[in-house]
Amino acid sequence: MTKAAAVFTRPSPLAAVARAGRFGADRGAPGVLLSVVHPLSLVTVIARSGKSKATSEVLAGLRNATAMWSGPDQYYVKSSSHGEGALFAELRKKLAGIASVIDQSHGRVTIRISGEKAVAVLAKGTPVDLHPVHFAIGKSALTQMAHVGIHLTRTGEDSFELSVFRGFAESFWEWLCEMSLEFGYQVA
Repeated sequence: MTKAAAVFTRPSPLAAVARAGRFGADRGAPGVLLSVVHPLSLVTVIARSGKSKATSEVLAGLRNATAMWSGPDQYYVKSSSHGEGALFAELRKKLAGIASVIDQSHGRVTIRISGEKAVAVLAKGTPVDLHPVHFAIGKSALTQMAHVGIHLTRTGEDSFELSVFRGFAESFWEWLCEMSLEFGYQVA
């Protein structure tokens, strides 16, 4: 008799506070849409000395995963289609000897913000120039918002993903909701 491997579902650290519904100003359509990107595999990749180009080439060839800049020779690689630990295992194998690979899936939370007022909300907390000419789709920045370190990525004209350390996720979520009140916001 073969035993099936146990599969554990990692709960979202924002499950208790990210409740679906409409909040804040109630005139017209909500200006901001908020959601938690969960589950999500997230891996940090740091190229070893002299291995920048090789690391970039491996990351450019990934399927069902996206590599985002997170510092000189450093990347966050994310995937919502890889099972628990699978992205880390794949990258560790593909990048053996050329980059360090660290699984961040349990340590970070990713929040999506979109809508016509998303830039206005984010501008309340970051010095990053979010104008599309300076911060185009696909561009990432490391910044601070609400005294919390954030990895910010523009994913669309009016949509962004914010990655935050798990321990700060709830207070950051509350700040984000408070900053969105004047525009009305929807939590999906």
